[in-house]
Amino acid sequence: MTQNKTITIKADYISSNVRNGRVRVGDRLHLDVSRIRRIFAWHHKYYIEYETDKVDYYKQYIETPPPYAVVLKHRVEEYKVDVCNKCGSEIEWDADEPFCPRGCDQRYDDWDYHEETRQRLVVESSDEVRQFVEKLLGVEAEYVDALRRYTAGGFTPLFELIEIDVELFKSRVVGVAVVENPAFEHTDYDSIDVAQKKYEGRYIVVARRIEYGREYMLFRYKGEPNLTLLNKLHQEHAEKEQREKERHRRMEEEVRKRMEEEEKKWGDPAKVVEAIKAALPDWADGAVIVAKSVCGEDCNVYYYVYPAKRSNRGGGYYYSPEWRTLKIDVPDRFLEKLADTIILRDGKTVKVKQEKNGYSKYIAVKQA
Repeated sequence: MTQNKTITIKADYISSNVRNGRVRVGDRLHLDVSRIRRIFAWHHKYYIEYETDKVDYYKQYIETPPPYAVVLKHRVEEYKVDVCNKCGSEIEWDADEPFCPRGCDQRYDDWDYHEETRQRLVVESSDEVRQFVEKLLGVEAEYVDALRRYTAGGFTPLFELIEIDVELFKSRVVGVAVVENPAFEHTDYDSIDVAQKKYEGRYIVVARRIEYGREYMLFRYKGEPNLTLLNKLHQEHAEKEQREKERHRRMEEEVRKRMEEEEKKWGDPAKVVEAIKAALPDWADGAVIVAKSVCGEDCNVYYYVYPAKRSNRGGGYYYSPEWRTLKIDVPDRFLEKLADTIILRDGKTVKVKQEKNGYSKYIAVKQA
């Protein structure tokens, strides 16, 4: 009989759904939850300590967690859910009306579903920052307090923190300091008063990102902190920051060069006119440049070049938004100079205004 061994499996994610005693881990594995001993987390990766007699089967997924990975608490809990009688999908609700997400039945008056008891895997960590501090610095740490800083005000440390960038399970740690008698300054956006908050003794202070600000967590500690790993993470962060600066510099240089080339090519509106004339279909008498606003979180203006036909009634020209726009590679900032302009086959340009005629799909353009 093959003896069970404990291995550590690395995965990008762990599903919460437990089916037949198994939980999905990563893209391919389904692990027996009763054999999961511990779960570690580090930089969006999971390391699952797992007991199995099939070590060779999991060989390609085995990886030792980093020394400062935090241990997550995990448990399997039961919950009740309404499911569709036909396909077993979990029932969803629209206001107070149940429906199957797979569309098995839309007749709410004679809906047929039942309640089931299912299982899910709950993974959490309430002390991951403390764990990280202990593993990072080789000390025993005890959480004492937390102070927060938001855009509108809060606490600012009056000492330097060593910058790092580490993502645990829920926390993103961006700074660590080993400091004696730490002091913080408190300010508020609607007050000119400045206050200080001081702590007596030796502390480890951890800065982590929170929504709209930072939180400074204070820990008392026993032992002598070893800064080797902290300095290593700081160096890695500094090197990454430098690489990012270089990448941005290269991108900015590429954008600058491209804009200079575009300016040489299209800076003269006469060149834009020539490009539009060359792209006109045989049946068109000209082209009109139309500005359209598109609003989501922000509003942006885009420019479209439509072919236009001469009107036989009342003079002027017309186009349809349903027509295919001209294929030209002129950037919008150069088309903007010719917005609300019609360009005729002979190269003449005329400023125009648009007139929508009732429910017609055509839009008239006449001299402004």
